[in-house]
Amino acid sequence: MPSFPSIDPFAADNRPMRRNIGPVFLRTIVINQLIALPIGLVLTTTGGSFLGLLTVATVYSQTIGLLCAITGFLTMRWLDSLPPLRAQFAVMAQFFACGVGGGELARRICGALYGPDFNPGPPLLSWAIGATIALLVGLVLMTMRQLRARVVATELQALQARINPHFLFNTLNSIAALIREDPERAEAMTLRLSALFRYTLQAPRGGLVTLGEELTIVEGYLAIEQERLGSRLTTDLNVDAGLHGHRIPALTLQPLVENAIKHGVATGVAGGTVSVRGWREGDVVHLTVVNTRGDEPRSDGAGEGLDNVRQRLRATFGARSAVTLRAGADSTEAHVTFPVRPS
Repeated sequence: MPSFPSIDPFAADNRPMRRNIGPVFLRTIVINQLIALPIGLVLTTTGGSFLGLLTVATVYSQTIGLLCAITGFLTMRWLDSLPPLRAQFAVMAQFFACGVGGGELARRICGALYGPDFNPGPPLLSWAIGATIALLVGLVLMTMRQLRARVVATELQALQARINPHFLFNTLNSIAALIREDPERAEAMTLRLSALFRYTLQAPRGGLVTLGEELTIVEGYLAIEQERLGSRLTTDLNVDAGLHGHRIPALTLQPLVENAIKHGVATGVAGGTVSVRGWREGDVVHLTVVNTRGDEPRSDGAGEGLDNVRQRLRATFGARSAVTLRAGADSTEAHVTFPVRPS
């Protein structure tokens, strides 16, 4: 079962609560009303006007649903720290408690609205109705989150599949150039390719990888290109060690490094430098890939690679992730940002 990064099933990122609260409560109100409508219809079988019964059902549904949303925001960080199954149990227990409390509150609100004409029966009945509505809300939220998790996973795998052939063909071309000139170096590159391609095949199954694992594949790729370009290529990797445990989509950095070499360093007679940097500012991680400008302008293929990385980050982290490209007089910088995911 998928984990529950937040109570909101529509939230694809970890934006601060103040930015999410408006849309979340609007969606909660809509879901509450969709639940109130069939309850009002069912109540008409006991007699009474549909409008009056729908009003009662709306008071119960909105009171309970909004109470669930409020407590969900208050306990969000605690739920983030729980294993998936325990988080689901905690959500349902929390919603059940909100249902009982919300049912009692709704009973009092309806009593104030209708006075003596409102006869809800014993308090236990209101509590039971409230708990039922709350559990329905919880079931809807968890179902929608599970569906979204599956959609995101499918999107990531589809985008990942677009990378593997491109990466393989470029590396095979590098090996082919060395087969006659230096068979031993070609063999060493083939072994490195085997290790790298094993990573690319296994990565979609595991979903996200750690930044440390991604840096390992980047180092392997740079070793292959170092064999091909020799002294024309200088590399420099400096990523804060504290970031190595953060999880990102597989092959986030490698395509950017590949673009930096293919469309920058490799096009210049004198070669150049590729630098990879990584640091954290607040709850945002920054990664940059900077390369020396080559003799040829950057091609459209570089833009396609950037767009692929951008889509996979967006599917994982939402709107707070970004991939930008800045071309200067002597260098080109690809800059990746994404929010820190909960542990």
